[in-house]
Amino acid sequence: MVVRKLKGVVSSIIKPNWKQQSRQLTIGRELEEFKKVFKDNFVTLIVSAFGVVAALSWNEVVKEMIFVLFPQKGNLIVKIYTAIAITILSIFVTYLLSKLKTKKD
Repeated sequence: MVVRKLKGVVSSIIKPNWKQQSRQLTIGRELEEFKKVFKDNFVTLIVSAFGVVAALSWNEVVKEMIFVLFPQKGNLIVKIYTAIAITILSIFVTYLLSKLKTKKD
């Protein structure tokens, strides 16, 4: 009888602690995962921002090269050809970079 009472008291003391510790571990894991995802996304955002700045700076260079290589006649057609060429180049570079990334992982 005394053993049963002791067992009941001990289990009532231990169970809430285990539940609380389990909750704390779950919250701790979620916080760690959130920190990792936040850091990864933040780095991606910053790198993308620098990519946009670099692209905008190259924009002027490409425009000047087009005006030097192709004078003003046929302006719309030259812009279309340039857009197609830059799109193909972008796809190729993106493909190469994605291959490089998958080799690293």
